[in-house]
Amino acid sequence: MNILVIPTTDWIRHPVPNRLNFIFDILAENHNVHVAHFTLKKFHQEKERNTRCILHNLTTVDVDDPSSYYLINSLTHLVKLRNIIKMEKIDVIVSANILPAFAVNFIKGDLPLVFDYLDHYEESAATYYPNSFFGKIVKTGVKSIIHYNLKKSNSVITVTEEFKQFLHSIGVKDVHVIPNGVDTTMFKQISTEVAKKDLGLDGIVIGYVGSLEYWVDLETVIKALPELDVKLLVVGPGLFTDYGEMIKELADKLGVLDKITFTGRVEYHDLYKYISAMDLGLNPLKHVKKNEITVGGKIFNYLACGKPVLSSRMIALETLMDDDLYYYDDLKSFINMTNKILSQIHDGSKYMQIARDFDWKNIANEYEDVIQKVLHESNQT
Repeated sequence: MNILVIPTTDWIRHPVPNRLNFIFDILAENHNVHVAHFTLKKFHQEKERNTRCILHNLTTVDVDDPSSYYLINSLTHLVKLRNIIKMEKIDVIVSANILPAFAVNFIKGDLPLVFDYLDHYEESAATYYPNSFFGKIVKTGVKSIIHYNLKKSNSVITVTEEFKQFLHSIGVKDVHVIPNGVDTTMFKQISTEVAKKDLGLDGIVIGYVGSLEYWVDLETVIKALPELDVKLLVVGPGLFTDYGEMIKELADKLGVLDKITFTGRVEYHDLYKYISAMDLGLNPLKHVKKNEITVGGKIFNYLACGKPVLSSRMIALETLMDDDLYYYDDLKSFINMTNKILSQIHDGSKYMQIARDFDWKNIANEYEDVIQKVLHESNQT
């Protein structure tokens, strides 16, 4: 197959690899995978990741703000996407982006399009402009475009049954559930004590891995630190907002800044070293729609390193993982559950086995089956 992928962001420089990176680097072993490459100025200084996919640079004007970038470049994106479709004899399109996916509907002709919808995008987009009138405008506009994209797609892939039900409720009919996953070959289990020593850490360590953005709830974690005999390890960058600075100010105000280590961005292939230093992995999320009905990838990263996971109680997460994880509801229950988990002995091999069930190779096979099905059905019409 000749597949065109329209991703959510910069394919090789975004600090946090997207699920499409993993899936299509695997599928590129057997198919020609062409990627619409958005070279966002925000990430120009970041180290490039290797990829098996064929990249097509779609950028004409570089700007920092993501919304402005896609608006300013929309016409050139349209032209370049049309050229890729024609020159590379594309068989099927897989899109996870908002505005470029909208544009491609007008140039793709009869080509089948699969939309990868793993996030509640109107909330995600508005989160980059917290507590602002512009954020409300972005949310309304993105919602309208997303609903159009979904209904124009031949098929939609999402990550949970709850998200599938939501999509059915807005009129999307052909929906497939393919969860997030983990590259278990990269996430190795090493001794917790050795990992702590290598990173200059001591004592009991609870940790968070991921982007620092406003849909995360590290506020509850930091407010709990005065009541817990632990250190907090925060691994990940701030991307488009000041959330990282905000939580540092909160920690300073509460007098617990000395109990927290902020690493900033860490290369994906090195994450296991930091997770291995944790006694407990955290998945703290605010109770917004995008968090309630999706399941992100970080929990599988923790599990792949043999670590217990404590998460905000989210509907989709409980459905998918049941009692393989631990959950909390508020500040008090976070403190109680943290103390309970840390007082127990955990079987790391059990968590690692759970992660192997969600290996990206298995996920990629499921993804390929859906694409083949959509392409076959399209050829029959």
